[in-house]
Amino acid sequence: MDVNAYPFRGHAAGSPASPTAAGPTRAGLLPEAGPLGTFGAVTGHDGSGTPLPPIGPYDFSTARRVHEVLPAGAPSAAVRLSFEAHAQAPQYVVTAFPSAGHATRAWLASRLFGALGLATPTAVLVRGCSLAFDGTQAPERIYLATTYLPVYRPLGEWLEGEAALRAIDAADGAQSSPSARGGGGDACERARDGARAAGRQMAQVLAQSGGAPLHALAGAPAQAYADATRTRDEMRGVLCAWLPEVYRCALERQYVAALWLGNRNLFHAVMENVGVWRDKNDLPYMMTVDFRACLDAGFQGALSDLMPYRLGEPSTAFVKNPTGVRALAAEMAFRLGRISAHHIAPWVDDAQDLVRATSVAAKVAAAAEDWSGIVPHLLARRDRLVTRLGGAWAAQAWTQLYPTRARAIEAHQAPFLRSAAAERDRV
Repeated sequence: MDVNAYPFRGHAAGSPASPTAAGPTRAGLLPEAGPLGTFGAVTGHDGSGTPLPPIGPYDFSTARRVHEVLPAGAPSAAVRLSFEAHAQAPQYVVTAFPSAGHATRAWLASRLFGALGLATPTAVLVRGCSLAFDGTQAPERIYLATTYLPVYRPLGEWLEGEAALRAIDAADGAQSSPSARGGGGDACERARDGARAAGRQMAQVLAQSGGAPLHALAGAPAQAYADATRTRDEMRGVLCAWLPEVYRCALERQYVAALWLGNRNLFHAVMENVGVWRDKNDLPYMMTVDFRACLDAGFQGALSDLMPYRLGEPSTAFVKNPTGVRALAAEMAFRLGRISAHHIAPWVDDAQDLVRATSVAAKVAAAAEDWSGIVPHLLARRDRLVTRLGGAWAAQAWTQLYPTRARAIEAHQAPFLRSAAAERDRV
C-alpha cells in the first residue's frame, strides 16, 4: 500500500462538519493535510515535511467503499474507502478490530515503528464507517486508517515480479567476476517459476474446494495446500537469499523492529504484511503495513520467547541473524536507544484516553485492560534487545563511523519524536 498526497474531506470527531465562508478550517481536515493540500502518506519519508497527526478518531461517515478492488498488502479484515467517486480520488485502507483497545494497540505499534525511523504508512483511528465497511450500523466502532499506497508491493508478490529479478541481476553484474555469484540469474528464474507454479496450485486447491475458506480445508485438500505453500516459501527463500545486501539489510531492520514490538505476524502466510515501497525519488524501502499482531501476546512474555519466532512463521528464512551483522545491529541499537519513556508515554496516554472515551460513548464498561505497565515493559524489552545488538557502546561507535547515516535516521525519526514531545508539553 502506498500513495501520494491528497486533500482530506472528512473532519475530526467533534469538529465542524462543514467549512466556513472563508473555506475549510484546520479542524475540518486531518492534521496531515498541509498548506499545499498534500497528505503525509509516510511521515518522515515522503518529503512533505508533514507533521504527525493526532490519534483521532476522525469522522469517516461520508466515506464510501471502493468496490471490486482489494487493498494491496492489506489483510482480509480491511477495505479501501474514499470520499470521492472518481478514480483518482485519494483512498484509505481501513482495518477492523475486535475492540477499540485492539485498534489503539495497533495504532500505538505503528507509531512506535515509525519512531524507529522505518517507513510505514501514517495511521489514524477513525469511526462512522461501519455501514461502508460491512453494512452494519455501529457508528461508535473504531477502525485504523492508513493512506492507500499504490506502489507498495507485498514481499511475496514483489519477489516473484520483475523488479526483484532486476535488482538481483544488477547485483550479479556488479561482481568483479561474472561467475562470482554462481549463475544467480538462472537459479532465480527457476525459483520464481517454482514459486508462481506453487501459487497457482494453492489457488487451484481453493477453487476445487468450492471457495471454502482456508481454515475449512481438511484431508487431502489441506495437505495439498500445505505442500504447495511450503514449496512457495522455499522458492521465495531462494529469491530472498540472492537479493542485494541493501534489500536483505532492510528486511533485517524489519525483523529487529518486530522483535521489539512482539510482531509474530511479520511475514504472514502469504508474505503481505511487509513489502517494498518506493519514495518520491524512486528509492526502495522495506515497509511493514500490518500491526494487528503487535503488543498483544508480546506483553506476556520475555524477549527470548520471540527469538526465533514461533507459530511456524517462515520469518527466519528471509533474514539473516541480525546479531551477525555488526554494523546493522549497532545501527538498530542506535535507533532503539533514541526512544525514551518521554516519547512512549504520551502515545500510551492518548490510546488509553481514547479507549475510555469510546467505552463511555458506547455506554459499556470501560476496558479492563491494564495499560499501566506498557511503558516500562517496552523499555525493558528495548534494553534487552539493545544488549543483544551490541549495547549502547556499539551504537555510539556506529554513529562515529557513519555520521551521515546517523543524521539521516534522526531526520526520519524526528516527526515522531517531536510529536511525542509536543503531546507531553500539551499535557
